[in-house]
Amino acid sequence: MIKIIDNFFSENDLKSVQNFALTKAFYTPKYFDNTTEKSKKNYYGARWEFQHDKKLQNLFIKQAEFKFKIKIKKLNISSGIDQRNLNYFKPHTDHRVPAKINILIMISGPTAVTNGTVFYVGKENNCSLDMHVGFRENRAILFPSDKIHSPHASKVPDLKRYTATLFVTDYEE
Repeated sequence: MIKIIDNFFSENDLKSVQNFALTKAFYTPKYFDNTTEKSKKNYYGARWEFQHDKKLQNLFIKQAEFKFKIKIKKLNISSGIDQRNLNYFKPHTDHRVPAKINILIMISGPTAVTNGTVFYVGKENNCSLDMHVGFRENRAILFPSDKIHSPHASKVPDLKRYTATLFVTDYEE
């Protein structure tokens, strides 16, 4: 079950979220949870967590509930806005977060096939490309947290994108 919705936010809310993500958020480097070393290979980006601004968190939750027709009962504390360089494919799942579903919202970056999100079939260490969703500002994707996915790698040096992820640990449809 992968659901894609364009025009996630109203134009005014998107501009406000973009302004926050690009000029006000303080990002902390993050590494995959199951890694023992902090290296480029294990680095997945920098995150600002929603726990620091409940009003902004509630805006994302309200829109996710409205657009995807669900009721979010519990959100994982790791949910937040990510700033990523798109130098490498990094296939992973988020079931260790733990979460049941992820809602990825594309906030800012160039519209392109080569900076979106890719999904795989198979096991985490032995998977093959299944589906690609191109990057478009204000696009949201809902998918199971145990689905293998990765930011799309780009050949453009130091290409950055800003996304938000809601790691939903409990919800109702």
